[in-house]
Amino acid sequence: MLRIAIVGLGPWGICALERVVTTARHGLRPGLELEVHVIEPGTPGSGVYDVTQPDYLLMNNACSQISLYPFASEADQPGYGIGLHEWAVSAGYRWVGGVCAVDPSGRPIEPHDFLPRRLMGEYLQWFYLALVAEAPSAVHIVHHPTAAVDLVERPDGSEEVVLADDLTLRVDHVIVTSGHTANADDGQLASHPRQLSPYPVTRYVDSLPADATVGVAGMGLVALDVATALSVGRGGEFVDHGQGLRYRPSGREPLIQLFSRSGLPYTAKSVTGVDRSDVYKPIICTPEAFDQLSGRSNGSRRQVDVRTELLPLLFAEMCARYYAQVAFQTGAAAGGAAVRQQLQVAWEENRFDDEVASQAARFGPFDAEALFFGHQPRYRCSEDYERFVYDMLADDLREAEVPDGASPVKSAAEVFRIFRDPMRSVVEDGGLSLDSYLDFNADIRSRIHRLVAGPPALRSRQLLALMDAGVLRVPYGPAPALGAALGQDDPDLTRTRISSTALHEAHAGDVDVVVRGHLDEPRIEGSASVLLSRLYDRGRVSQFRYGAVNVGSVDLTSDAHPIDIDGRPQKRVWMFGVLTEGVRHFTHYIPSPKSRIRAFQDIGACVAEILG
Repeated sequence: MLRIAIVGLGPWGICALERVVTTARHGLRPGLELEVHVIEPGTPGSGVYDVTQPDYLLMNNACSQISLYPFASEADQPGYGIGLHEWAVSAGYRWVGGVCAVDPSGRPIEPHDFLPRRLMGEYLQWFYLALVAEAPSAVHIVHHPTAAVDLVERPDGSEEVVLADDLTLRVDHVIVTSGHTANADDGQLASHPRQLSPYPVTRYVDSLPADATVGVAGMGLVALDVATALSVGRGGEFVDHGQGLRYRPSGREPLIQLFSRSGLPYTAKSVTGVDRSDVYKPIICTPEAFDQLSGRSNGSRRQVDVRTELLPLLFAEMCARYYAQVAFQTGAAAGGAAVRQQLQVAWEENRFDDEVASQAARFGPFDAEALFFGHQPRYRCSEDYERFVYDMLADDLREAEVPDGASPVKSAAEVFRIFRDPMRSVVEDGGLSLDSYLDFNADIRSRIHRLVAGPPALRSRQLLALMDAGVLRVPYGPAPALGAALGQDDPDLTRTRISSTALHEAHAGDVDVVVRGHLDEPRIEGSASVLLSRLYDRGRVSQFRYGAVNVGSVDLTSDAHPIDIDGRPQKRVWMFGVLTEGVRHFTHYIPSPKSRIRAFQDIGACVAEILG
């Protein structure tokens, strides 16, 4: 009997269980039986996708792009081999207004729809039960409805999993997928400790007075969730108005004020775009180019500077994709192919800038660097900045609504999603210099997310409607300062003063509460997770380091084994998912085919090693 424990059974844990079950279905070595212990205090499968959350909290990917089974073309297709869209349709779900319900009178769910997260939770729970039902007789799955609080290595090399209910499990291998674990100081600002966490939204939606002013620290996905909860979640509704939306207030909305360090809102996903990441053929960002950059082509890994070495390659590919798309739209398909060929030859002959200038003279200018970093003017006053944000949202929305996702601008931006895995091959596992690593985590990575991990276009339409209605404002400009409200001497009061730092005419205001509009990365030191804290305190896991500098993430081998304080891999333990962000990158996603298949590949390699 081979015993495996999977700690945490959200999407990454389900991915691990799927690889075990599917591998076993394809055939175990003769006589081998598996005992798989899944350790999850909640309902197995859903993880953060709580099935009781409101329907206005949407997924961030079109439902046709999400599946927990990666190989749809296999001949021996299991019953669990369907994705979110197919499952939702087969379960009878349809759109009834803005709600998904089992109602034959509703509007059918389309492949490009962004579904409520609670449906993702239901799909994950169904997927777990389907895995259990279709597991071969040699695979015994046991669910422990509790948390793991420690892993203890036994003298014989096996692992003892200590559970919160004081029971212990002795297993041969442990796969840890404990998700987005909180940090001990989550929800605290250095300048003001009374910041609320964004989830669950019911914590503040049901309690804030209607005359409150709420600051939201962020302008990305989480911040939009908070704004939606404080508007739609308080009884307001969006109604069609010409080509856009109008917000009809309930009268219970607080005044919402967004702010962020960059001052730039996220860009929206294309309305009807499809995932082309598995078919796009690069002309500049080729596998050979990434191997040469990282040093792998000559067998000697080198440390890379993202700004001066990696980004120029990606910007060049953005230009190529932009001008090829423009040429395709203005003529025949051959026109786009010809432009690609011209730019590829120019790159190889070291005259790329001249060729780009030639294409710009023909089709108009395109600045990849400005699109990535976000061009910001100097702001005279608060109204100038708000107008800039509004216009940026409206301009980006027009690009997102180009039919079939054919916007040249969006096509260019997609380069950063298409080449996410090749980027990983350069930046992960110490592939950057220390200064570039810190820069990548502090700035570059968030700009990549802003460009390609943004909200559905619907959210941008709603945000514009909220601004039109005066329910939501962005008055402070980039990187405002936070502190206690003036004249506030009582430490039990929660009002916070927010002050501009980048406006010619200073602007300041007081808010009753600040809600954090972002999620911090899980840390190993100072984690709120009992399991991670105990492993770290005992030295079984350590921080990823550049020389003597700790950088917060768990340290891992290239095949996902944690490394202890003495530099020894823990060969019976694997770690995957968000808790590995830092030594790995771009782990904040649901394992899924095409552009997100690496999770299946990495966990599949782990399972193959375990099963021998």
